[in-house]
Amino acid sequence: MEPSPSRTAPARIAAALGAGGVVVHLALAGSHSGHAPVAFAGLAVLALVCVPCGLKLWHRPDDRGAWLSLLALSAIMMLLHLGLRPQGAMLVATVAVPAGQVLIGALVLARR
Repeated sequence: MEPSPSRTAPARIAAALGAGGVVVHLALAGSHSGHAPVAFAGLAVLALVCVPCGLKLWHRPDDRGAWLSLLALSAIMMLLHLGLRPQGAMLVATVAVPAGQVLIGALVLARR
């Protein structure tokens, strides 16, 4: 039996945000591939870390473990991004996705 839309929508939104983050990290990795192999590898690994969690949330929106992984990974990502000391619009851009995922995850787990 398929979960109700009220249960699948938050998971699909969180997964879609994660997919967007994967695309951005892979694009950034590609831009560093020729001159910064360490940055390339780091960005590629960071992008791929998000894939299993996003797939679990998309296919199994009631998976508590996937939600807990989302919270942990998003919090770590926010800290990593803030460690880069972004300013202005870049601060918003780099913190918005993981902050949105933390907010969605916290709300979902609090309701269940």
